[in-house]
Amino acid sequence: MSEILKGLYKKIGKQRVIYIATIVFSILFLIIGAKICESDKIGQGESECYKAEVLEIISEDESGYYLDEETYVSNKRIIFKAQVENGPNEGDEIEVIQDVDDLYAYQPRQVAVGDEILVSRQAFESTEGDEVSMDAEGQNSEEWVLVEHNRISTLMWLAFLFLLLIVFIGKKKGFSAILALIFTILAIFFIYIPSIVRGFNIYLMTIIVSTFTIFMSLIILNGWNFKTICAIIGNMIGVAVAGILALIMNSVLEITGMIEQNYVMLTFMDPPIDLRAIVWGGILIGALGAIMDVSMSIASAMKELNDTMKRKSFFRMLRSGMNIGRDAIGTMTNTLILAYIGGSLATVILLAVNKNIYYLFNMEMIMVEILSAIIGSIGILAAVPATAVVSAYVFNRFEEKDEKINPKQR
Repeated sequence: MSEILKGLYKKIGKQRVIYIATIVFSILFLIIGAKICESDKIGQGESECYKAEVLEIISEDESGYYLDEETYVSNKRIIFKAQVENGPNEGDEIEVIQDVDDLYAYQPRQVAVGDEILVSRQAFESTEGDEVSMDAEGQNSEEWVLVEHNRISTLMWLAFLFLLLIVFIGKKKGFSAILALIFTILAIFFIYIPSIVRGFNIYLMTIIVSTFTIFMSLIILNGWNFKTICAIIGNMIGVAVAGILALIMNSVLEITGMIEQNYVMLTFMDPPIDLRAIVWGGILIGALGAIMDVSMSIASAMKELNDTMKRKSFFRMLRSGMNIGRDAIGTMTNTLILAYIGGSLATVILLAVNKNIYYLFNMEMIMVEILSAIIGSIGILAAVPATAVVSAYVFNRFEEKDEKINPKQR
């Protein structure tokens, strides 16, 4: 086995072997993990949706009613012809109903010819007296209804532009970044989320997926070298600090996980999901990217210092690394806090208008967002000195050792 590896090293290079091995390991991890964590509950909603294209508007009927003496509510029913583009009815032309009712705050855009939409077939029972309406075969009548406009096509074009820009600007490193991003997304949606639904230990699965993401991303992006090792160690320390602190604060602040309706619905699943663990996992996953960014930036800068600093020492490199880290702390902390605020901006505005300020900041919904931002920032603060210390030690000691063996290596 060792001879085979030596042969590969000589033929295609050590870093390429590690790069390919990391990709192969990631694929196996995803395949095996997805198989172990597979859940038949994922994607099994009450009704199925199919893609369709609007061909023709058949009719528009408008009616209305009074809620009270002054409030008139209008209702418009649009019936149109569409062609189904997937599923068992692919290619069929169907009649679809869209209801637009002023009673609801959300008013979907009225369909037009050429629109890409999602439709669903739903059974209905229109009764006259005690009799239920049946079709010609004696079954409950069904009708096709508009579910939503299909926005995926437009979103895919934007995603394609995003990936194209990454490759155009980042070249080979950009391709590796896309690869790491794909593996990360697959790990979240095919391992992490299904494992939670299956009832696996959320704390353990968060640690496994986070560790995989850290190692896989940094090795694919930068290869296996001193810089990557320093970034991984700093990253792991930052994430560990954030995880321990989140666990403590969950207990001290008596976080229940009953943040909003979607969280409450998780308790009715079989098996029921531990909401406090979900909050903990969300904090770690949310902070992981920012901590990884800071750790890699410092390790990379320390590598450049090592290559250019003439009279290097552990303390000189450490001081330089801390100066670099201080610059990164402010921007990345702002990034985290602004991301959390932006993600729940509408909710914060609504609550700020309708709630007392003291009550607002003690609501669990707001408290968890603040907690996530603060703990994520503390994780960054922990990663900065950790990465700087490890990098100063590694580059000062081991690079000197390599230089003595082969002075021309650098």
